[in-house]
Amino acid sequence: MKRLTLLFVLALSIATAAATSMVLVGAGATSVTGAGTAAFPTGTVFNGVSLTGSQFGKGLVVNADGSATGDFYNVLHGSTALGPQNITVTGLVSSGSLNPDGSVTYGGTSTVDMGDGTPPTSVPFSATATSQGITLVIGTTTLPTQTLVSGGIDIQ
Repeated sequence: MKRLTLLFVLALSIATAAATSMVLVGAGATSVTGAGTAAFPTGTVFNGVSLTGSQFGKGLVVNADGSATGDFYNVLHGSTALGPQNITVTGLVSSGSLNPDGSVTYGGTSTVDMGDGTPPTSVPFSATATSQGITLVIGTTTLPTQTLVSGGIDIQ
C-alpha cells in the first residue's frame, strides 16, 4: 500500500509539473511524462541482484539544443539469495534528444541506492523512453528494456 501511495503521489506531482511545463515548452521542445510499472526479461541482473520488475515516474522537457530539465525515478524490484531487494535510481535530467523513431533519450546524474544498507552512490545515467517501455543505463551498465505493464509514458 505504501508503494502504491508513493507511486500515486509521484504520478500526481509529475502530471502537475508536466501540465505546468507544457505552457513553457517552446518550438522544438519535447515533453516526456509517465508513471507505472514495468517488467524485465527473465535473467536480468544488476550488481548481483536478479531483477523482475520496476516502478517508475518521470517528468521532463528536452529542448532542441540538447539541454533538458526534469526528474526520473525508478525502483528496480529484485532479489538475492538473502531475499527481496529493491534498488532505487533517482535521476536529475540535464540533457536529451528526440530520436528519429519517436523515442526520447535523456540523461544526467543519478543517485543509486542498492537497498542493501550500503550508502547511495552518484553515477551518470541515461534512459531511452518509448510509449512501450524504458531502457536504462546506470553508469556503464545497460539494462534490458523494462516493458510497460501498467500506467503510461507520454511523449509530446
